[in-house]
Amino acid sequence: MKVRFRRFKNKEELENFLRSIGNTEAGAQILSAKGETLLIEVDGIDTRGANILKQDAISVGADCAVPRKASSFEKGRWRVLLMANRRQLKKLTEKLKVQPFGLKELAEKIEKALLEFEKESFRLVYRGKVLNLGTPKVMGILNVTPDSFSDGGLFSSVEAAVKRCRQMLQEGAHIIDVGGESTRPGSEPVPEKEEMERVIPVIRALRRELGEDFFISVDTYKSAVAEAALGEGADIVNDISAFRFDPKMAEVVARYGCPAVVMHIKGTPKNMQKNPYYEDVVGEIIEYFQEVFSAAESAGVKREQLIVDPGIGFGKRLEDNLCILKRLQEFKVLGRPLLVGASRKSFIGAVTGVKEPKERLAGSLGAVAAAYYGGAKLFRVHDVKETVELLKLLTAVEGVDC
Repeated sequence: MKVRFRRFKNKEELENFLRSIGNTEAGAQILSAKGETLLIEVDGIDTRGANILKQDAISVGADCAVPRKASSFEKGRWRVLLMANRRQLKKLTEKLKVQPFGLKELAEKIEKALLEFEKESFRLVYRGKVLNLGTPKVMGILNVTPDSFSDGGLFSSVEAAVKRCRQMLQEGAHIIDVGGESTRPGSEPVPEKEEMERVIPVIRALRRELGEDFFISVDTYKSAVAEAALGEGADIVNDISAFRFDPKMAEVVARYGCPAVVMHIKGTPKNMQKNPYYEDVVGEIIEYFQEVFSAAESAGVKREQLIVDPGIGFGKRLEDNLCILKRLQEFKVLGRPLLVGASRKSFIGAVTGVKEPKERLAGSLGAVAAAYYGGAKLFRVHDVKETVELLKLLTAVEGVDC
C-alpha cells in the first residue's frame, strides 16, 4: 500500500478525482461536500447565540471556537470561528433557521456569503463587447501624465500614447487604462480642464486608429472627465475613490451603464501615506466596499457592473499591502471580480531593496502570482508581456488534469 497527501483547488476538482477512482456521480457529489473545511468568522454574535451555534455545530459534526467568556455565559458580543465542511454547513444553517437570538439571520447571511465567495466566472459587457473573466486578464497602464511615479512623461503625446497602446494590445492586454492625473503619494490634484486635455485626445485617437475590439478604462475620480471619456469611446470608469470624491460619479456610471472599478483609499493621494493605521485592514476594507455597494446601488449603479480593487499602496503601510495579498481571497465574499494593481509600487521596493520603480519587474510578478492564487481576475500592470506570460503558465498549471 502507498500513502500520499492530496490537495484540491476546489470542490469541482475533488469531484473529478473521486470520479476518476471509480465513485459514482452521486457519490462524488456527496463526498466532495465533505472534502474541505470552511472557516467562517462570525463577529458580533451575542452570548446566547454563540452557545447555541456551538451546540448546533457539534450536533452536525462541525465545531465552533467560542471565547471562554462567552462559554461561561458572560454577557456581551463576541467573535467566533465556525469550522464546517459544506455538507455540515448545509445541515447547520437549516437548524439555525428555527433558532432565536439572530441565528436565523446569521444562517441567511452565511448562505449568501458562501454563494458570493464561490463565484469564479464574471463577464464585463459594454458597447456590444464582452470580457470573460473566467480566466485572468491584464489591464495595461497608459499614463498620459508628466509626473507619474514610474513612467511620467513617456506617453504624454498622442502619438506616443497610441504607439504604447498598440504595443500593449499586441502583448496581450485586454484593457488599456488611460490616466491623466498622477495619484502617487503626495501628489497634488490636477484641474479638471487640464486632465481632460490630457486624456480625451488620447482616447479619441485610440478608438480612431486602433478600433473597437478592446476595452478602454479611464482612470479618474472626476465625473466630468469620466463622462467626456465615455462619450469618446471609453468603456470602464476606474475611480480610486469609489465614487466618494465626486458625488456625481455614481450618477454618470449609472446613466451610461458601464463597468466601474471601485477602489479603497484612506485619505487622498496628497495625505494618504501620513500615518495610515488599521486594526484589521482586510475586515475594514470589506466593510468599506459593502458601504460603497449600498450607496452605488442607491444611485442606480448595478452591482454586477462593479469591479473591486483593494487599493494596494493607497493609504496603506508595508504590512497592510502584504496582508491584502496574503488574505486576498477573503474579498471574494463581496461577489465581484477582484482587480489588483501592485505593479512597481514602493512596497515591492521595500521588500526587495530595489529603489528604481522600473527595475521592480521581478517583485511585481511575484505580487501578480500571489494575487492570482488569492483569486484576482484583473491585473493592472506596466509590464504587460511578462505578466501575460506568467499568467499563462499559472493558468496552465492550475488547469492541468492530473
